[in-house]
Amino acid sequence: MIDEEVKAVILAIIIVAGVFSIAQLIASGRVVEPFSAIGLLGPKMKIGDYPKNVLVNQTINLYLFIDNHEGHLMYYVIYAKLGNRSTMINENVSANAPILDRYEIILPHGENITIPVSLKIQKPYRNARLIFEMWIYDPVSETLRYHGRWVQLWINVTAPTIS
Repeated sequence: MIDEEVKAVILAIIIVAGVFSIAQLIASGRVVEPFSAIGLLGPKMKIGDYPKNVLVNQTINLYLFIDNHEGHLMYYVIYAKLGNRSTMINENVSANAPILDRYEIILPHGENITIPVSLKIQKPYRNARLIFEMWIYDPVSETLRYHGRWVQLWINVTAPTIS
């Protein structure tokens, strides 16, 4: 026969394992800390090797990395904007700057995507600030809203020399 103390220990282990298993079932699929991420990659799809100086109307090739951990399907809009040193942007305020392009992405939870970006700047610009802002579709208000995430690249745009 099994001793009463051994029975009690085995029963306690079974109860603890059962509670843990039920907790895992309840919590599975639930995102404790939802987030979205945006990253800027250089022309070789890697961090770094970004262009610093480009000519007017020269194509700037970059890549955007978008990552969804919000717990549900997300509709993202990324605005490419052209700013400068005085362009204000933070997690609460989007940049008040001209929009160069717009990229739309629908991404399931747990997925990411890397998309190519090709931009041209039409005039010379010293200390240009290429800003990529993440906006999301808000189903409650049925509008796009700034998601407080952005990346940027500082470049100089020069006029080609005439020889």
